[in-house]
Amino acid sequence: ATVPRAFVDEVRRYISQWKAQDLQLGLTRANAQGLGLEVSGILLQHHLPREFFYLALQESKLDARAVGPATRLGYPKGLWQLIPSTAQAYGLRLGPLQGDPAWDPKDERYDVAKATEAAARYLEDIYTTDAQASGLLVMASYNMGETRVVSLLRSLPQSPSERNFWTLLEKHRRQIPNETYNYVLRVVSAAVIGTNPRL
Repeated sequence: ATVPRAFVDEVRRYISQWKAQDLQLGLTRANAQGLGLEVSGILLQHHLPREFFYLALQESKLDARAVGPATRLGYPKGLWQLIPSTAQAYGLRLGPLQGDPAWDPKDERYDVAKATEAAARYLEDIYTTDAQASGLLVMASYNMGETRVVSLLRSLPQSPSERNFWTLLEKHRRQIPNETYNYVLRVVSAAVIGTNPRL
């Protein structure tokens, strides 16, 4: 599929919105803990683009002890901000503080290797089903919840070349929360900056 010119312009706009200190804080933290090689290695084992590393940057600022805001499905926690039900579905053990907005050493969402393995399997599952190999749709699904996105995806053509993020936006922009739109653009722009830090 041809990337629309407007999308390229949007990525450029989001590149300019990233604050250097926000990127540096997350990447310095990641470097100090050796997260880059560990996380990208697990992603590659699951045949996922290493750029999905920047999903964790967007989710937690690469803080393995992060606790997200309360949701109707519980507190997202750890590097990948996994909600309790997703964490359990992918084999992680929840800790006794799962219902509290606190770090919990007994919660496997805080174990970088185990949580990254779970997140990679989750991303892989999204990739191989209705997202049909579109990395941007996988990102949108990860943020918005794959079940909410799937119903929208099923209204798109079956052909992977026509089932992509911009086709989704063209047909369903009103149903895509701004949070999800911003999320995808921030991850993509961070990955572009990571490839070319001069930006």
